[in-house]
Amino acid sequence: MTYVDKFIGAIIRHWAITLAIIAGFTLFFTWQYFQQSHNNHIEIFFEDDDPLYKAYETFQETYSNEEYGVIALESESLFSNPDLDAIRRLTAALEKIDGIDRVLSLTNVEEFYGEDDYVELRKIIPDGELTLTQILFARNRAFANKFVREHLISKSGTMTALHVELEKLGEKGKRNAVLSMISTARQIAGSHFTLYCSGSSLVEVEMNRLSERDFNLFVPMIIVLIMVFILVLFRRITLAVLCQINLIVILLWGVGFFVFCGEKFNIITNAMGAILLAISIADSVHILSHLQESRRKTNLETIPAIRHTFRQVWFPCLFTSLTTGAGFLSFYSSDIRPVAMLGLFTAISVIFAFFLSVTALPAMMVLMQKFFPTSLMSSKTEKISGARTGIRPNIQTDRFTRALTVCARMVTGRKNALFIVFAAVMVLSAAGIMRIKFETNTFNYLPDTNRIKSDLKVIEKNFGGTIPFIVVIRSEKNSDFSDPHAVKLVENFENKFVTENEGITSVFSIVEYIKEFNQAFNSNDPAFYRIPDSSTDIADAFELGDSEVLNRIISPDHREICVTFNTVWSSNESGYLLHAAATDYLEKTLGSDFSFHITGLSSLYLTMDKHLQESQIRSFFIAFTIIFLMMIAVCRNLWLAILAMIPNIFPIAVTLGIMGWFGIPLDVATTMIASVTIGIAVDDTIHFISWLRRNNAASTDTAAAIVQTFADVGKPIVMTTFLLFSGFMVLMLGSIIPTRMFGMLTAFSMVFALIGDLFVLPPLILILKPKLPPLERRNNNG
Repeated sequence: MTYVDKFIGAIIRHWAITLAIIAGFTLFFTWQYFQQSHNNHIEIFFEDDDPLYKAYETFQETYSNEEYGVIALESESLFSNPDLDAIRRLTAALEKIDGIDRVLSLTNVEEFYGEDDYVELRKIIPDGELTLTQILFARNRAFANKFVREHLISKSGTMTALHVELEKLGEKGKRNAVLSMISTARQIAGSHFTLYCSGSSLVEVEMNRLSERDFNLFVPMIIVLIMVFILVLFRRITLAVLCQINLIVILLWGVGFFVFCGEKFNIITNAMGAILLAISIADSVHILSHLQESRRKTNLETIPAIRHTFRQVWFPCLFTSLTTGAGFLSFYSSDIRPVAMLGLFTAISVIFAFFLSVTALPAMMVLMQKFFPTSLMSSKTEKISGARTGIRPNIQTDRFTRALTVCARMVTGRKNALFIVFAAVMVLSAAGIMRIKFETNTFNYLPDTNRIKSDLKVIEKNFGGTIPFIVVIRSEKNSDFSDPHAVKLVENFENKFVTENEGITSVFSIVEYIKEFNQAFNSNDPAFYRIPDSSTDIADAFELGDSEVLNRIISPDHREICVTFNTVWSSNESGYLLHAAATDYLEKTLGSDFSFHITGLSSLYLTMDKHLQESQIRSFFIAFTIIFLMMIAVCRNLWLAILAMIPNIFPIAVTLGIMGWFGIPLDVATTMIASVTIGIAVDDTIHFISWLRRNNAASTDTAAAIVQTFADVGKPIVMTTFLLFSGFMVLMLGSIIPTRMFGMLTAFSMVFALIGDLFVLPPLILILKPKLPPLERRNNNG
């Protein structure tokens, strides 16, 4: 008696204890399941010790964070007392919201104004009811101020923006602040203006809402889909119920363990539940399908049939679980933390799924058999009647299987033509792969129909870019940025950079601030809107200026400054060009007297892009290596293992080729497709190879063995592929673009994998004739 026989025997004998232990763990994981939370802040994509992110945190601590929202108000009578009063009331109300640090609007923005030898900061729009003359004068002052023109008022003069800066908050605090901000804006300004709300903090809160919504949508939809599928496939409500209970327990264990370990869901990991359900059904389908066939083709009672079934399927099911787990575990090498965590916990959950499929499932079968003897299978009379028809036990008789047999004969008869088609498709796919691009801008992850996304486009059109490209420059000598020479160096950099890069819409630093002060100091003469030649004048600007503004653009010791360029990105390529241009110019002009580094969201996006490219290659290489070693163990022949990997490369190549030809970028979700596909697709290959080895051992004709393998295992392979396709296609109903693309592309890659197993692998075996080591068929004795 083998270890497998002893294990299954123990589960069957002690089914009650088995179910009790599993139920205890399930209760614990169920409680954990409902403690889940979501977080989509940029920090989740980096490890805590990432040097670039640590530099970004240091920047935030010195110059304030980049947590902000923008409320844009549109009105044809913007410079009228009712509208200005509404803006004042909205500004005051927003400042009182918990979690909001600062609000900058048209009605509270200040400018330097000089009179005699005195310079003061005063509001551009005075408080209170204004006369028509005062309104016209204030309007002219607003349009004359460079900062106001670029940040607070549109060129048409019909739209104004309120910039809302948030404190550094946790997930719940930020959500409450953002929701209060939007609600307040609608309540106060909704009747006066057309309202637009967006910004990085609003995008993050919206991502959290959508990822939570998607998780709660995907899981029940896939559960219902699987229930319907199992009913159609097995025609028995009891088998469908057993399968559903097993899947729900797997889901609770996987997600519950994820939450128990302190992890939060995000736009990447929110697909974990759907992925786990989609891939976990495979073991159940193979087990129940073979159990049904064992009962239909033999005279075994239910309990012996259960023993027989598990002896037949444990080997391929174990290795399919290991290979799928290996595919996901390869993500753990990723530098993008959500990808790494999705890989790690999905791999663990796949092992949970195998364990529960070979423990909970047979234990529940025994329970069902004891209390409902005829619930699992047909009656004994029906079995014997079927057995007396004279049909050979190893030949399936349903229409679907007969269709597969016809297909198998076509494949074996036209192996050369199929090989040529395969080669042509691979060449075309390789050409498409060369065209693939990457995308890491989270603003682009929202669909165009999303209100936050559409509002963002309106805001960018009227006020310029919202992605900050930040350059921090530090003086390494004894001088600081009260030195006119140092400030003029920065001015030259700003002018050249803005002029030569269309993606930059505005810039703000001490340069603009000092120019405005110098103009006011010289009787408000526009001719003096320039950098003064005296370091004393610059020092006066620092001393008399607004500390809230200065703290965001220069360090307390005046030796370091922050230059912020607001940009619009069409793609990551434009970001790389900006980064390269800034680096090249500053390295040539600053010399050893100054040091600099580039930070901000733009820099983080580019780092994510590099991590994606590196992780894509590294994770696939790891997955391929581990799975290939396992395939050698399954095939027991190196040449056969190499051939068996080809149909698993086929779906990856085709999918990536389609992405390249249709301009679908690799992002934080779609970058996982290659490793996910090879991890899942290899499952059917293992089942096919295992049954082919069994059938070839009983026949000297490889073509005949392939035909018999189509009959033996073709049906569950096709059915699990259909389930995987349907399960991943459910992700298309998601609200976030990377999730949609990941679902659609992975779904079709499952179909391509099926094509590889049924139409690529058999011709390769027939043409190249690898050795097929025999794998014994288990007898039917219970």
